[in-house]
Amino acid sequence: MAKDYTKYTVEGVGSNLNKARLVQKIVEHHASSFEGTYQAFLETWFDDLQGGKGVCKALNEIDAKNERNYYVKEPITLSDGTEIAVCNQWGKENLSNFLLHAGTLGYVITTVGDETTNESEEAPVENTTEDDIIEGSPNWKLPHALAFVIRHTMLADGEVIEGELNWMQVAFDEYDEQGIEVRDIWDHVDTMSQMYSKMGRHNTLLVNAINYLGTHLDNAQKSRFIQILMQICAQDNLIAKNEYVTLLLVANNIYDGAAYPIRQVLDNAGLTIEE
Repeated sequence: MAKDYTKYTVEGVGSNLNKARLVQKIVEHHASSFEGTYQAFLETWFDDLQGGKGVCKALNEIDAKNERNYYVKEPITLSDGTEIAVCNQWGKENLSNFLLHAGTLGYVITTVGDETTNESEEAPVENTTEDDIIEGSPNWKLPHALAFVIRHTMLADGEVIEGELNWMQVAFDEYDEQGIEVRDIWDHVDTMSQMYSKMGRHNTLLVNAINYLGTHLDNAQKSRFIQILMQICAQDNLIAKNEYVTLLLVANNIYDGAAYPIRQVLDNAGLTIEE
């Protein structure tokens, strides 16, 4: 596999950034207008986006042996006076999660890759109106958004098992009762999703679909949708890292940043979350 030299530009933030600097600049930019405590900041930039090291940590929480994993010489001061350092350990998988999250927060990220490299990360770019999931296409609406996010969740751990297919059918039945034709457009969304993924547009559409659901589902529908996604992820009794991050991204954003106790629900159910 060729080494990835992709560079990133973030509208209004910076240009020609590598993975780690992309993360640092976005977190720094967000911190500049953030009014709240360090713990509140971590609720936005939650540790699981990165993995074991977290997106950022307070300087006084970083011991000497881990200093090399953070930009400790370039601290960021939060509004409560806490000095933090951003993690510099980013690869394809965890950066993809970060890009998705940054996209849901409104950051417009574009890539400029070396032509000799491959497998560069996708960067979500918000480019639709509130009523469009795909730019210029009025045809993708609520059923398509639901199908797209359900499909993404089913594939998040790299395999689809029978229990997940059974819960897909549960979703079909429930949405049929509500007059939302998810079943009828599923094959179309599946085919188009594969095409958009090859075009490097999957993450953009995922961000748009999540935001669309946030404005077009009522609170009861949102709660049930999250429950369905959690059931899909729980079918092998292990919540894979990408499944967990997907649940957090969907819940945090369809509820417009309001806390939804994903971890508590999974823990109470006795489910193991991949570390």
